Amino acid sequence: MSFCQMIHTEAVDDMMLLELRPGVSSLADQNVLNELEGIRNLRREIGCHKLIIDLGEASFFGSSMLELIRILWNDVSSCGGKLVLCNPSPVGREVLAVSKFDCLWPITDTRDKALALLGAASNVAAWPINLQELIAKYDRGPAQLREAVSGLSSIQLRIPATPGAWSVLQIVCHIADFELVYADRMKRVVAEDRPTLFGGDPDVFAAKLAYAQRNLEEELDVIASVRREVSRFLKTLAVNDFERNGQHSADGPLSLMRLLERIAGHIPHHIEFIEGKRKTLLGPQFDSK
Repeated sequence: MSFCQMIHTEAVDDMMLLELRPGVSSLADQNVLNELEGIRNLRREIGCHKLIIDLGEASFFGSSMLELIRILWNDVSSCGGKLVLCNPSPVGREVLAVSKFDCLWPITDTRDKALALLGAASNVAAWPINLQELIAKYDRGPAQLREAVSGLSSIQLRIPATPGAWSVLQIVCHIADFELVYADRMKRVVAEDRPTLFGGDPDVFAAKLAYAQRNLEEELDVIASVRREVSRFLKTLAVNDFERNGQHSADGPLSLMRLLERIAGHIPHHIEFIEGKRKTLLGPQFDSK
């Protein structure tokens, strides 16, 4: 996304990134104002209230650029938004200090720090520690599961450890199916007013959904992808959003917090069974893994 001559624009998540090009300090005031109107129109069009201005390519900038930044800040602050500057040169930082604008806008050394300051990380930092730990547990699950099943052959993945028990592949398929179920539940609890949440019988899923024909890597990818997507929107929520409820068809009222607790604990619960199966299938080799 770019239409400006000396200021490159880009969308990053729910933020708008402006990157000053080399030579921007030589622009005449009218050129800067022309670019300003284009940027303001684009910001309104995409509905963005978070701005990052990367000063890294501009060794120097003058009053017209400061005015551009001030006007954009007024725009976003009037609707509860935020603006962060990053990568100023030593001269640029001095200009900001002399004009006292370094007291008005946060300034970071890198673009990554600016993204973190405006992004989900800043929101999560305001959560209570138990909720921060819960979302971290949820995020860790896919990597833990992939490690737990590594090294098993295609035959070993399909051998039940005991008669009538699920194979490792069946366990992974079950986890993948219920990642989708819980993603739907959590989204609907956030988006709707006390939605009805229907249960699902894991044994019926396993019997009807071709677990024996499914591919381990595809299932692991589904699990990882769903968690990345759900984690991204959960991290935008306020603490009181986790008190929102849905009505489960069997379990009654379930809060978003309770749903997250259940699904965050789902993979560790099944990893215990997978580790038991590994010991049965691989014997002493398991301990050297």
